[in-house]
Amino acid sequence: MPTRTIIALLVFAALALAGGLAWDAGLLAPPRPPLLETPALLAAGQGVYAYRCASCHRDVALAPKVVGLSADQAYEKIGRLQEHPRANMPPFPGTEEDRRALAIFMAALGAGRARLP
Repeated sequence: MPTRTIIALLVFAALALAGGLAWDAGLLAPPRPPLLETPALLAAGQGVYAYRCASCHRDVALAPKVVGLSADQAYEKIGRLQEHPRANMPPFPGTEEDRRALAIFMAALGAGRARLP
């Protein structure tokens, strides 16, 4: 086999491997849709909060901690709950739809457009 062919095959294999690793890391995934507040998503987020969060946050005031957060910032924080120092938070157990709805609710709560259930 000629040297050029071997080099071409090695380059192709390296590119395929890099592409696979990038795909697994989520680097080639399409961007997530924007987090736009709608009455339906706000209500869904309030439901997620009531089901997944309220039992602990009855004793830990949440509203002051989300003041000024955008829905995108809330979404990112929800994805890193277990990293919050001194918070003793578990990872968020909900679906992607739950996380999006909860982020919209948290942003609306922090802006005074929503109330805790």
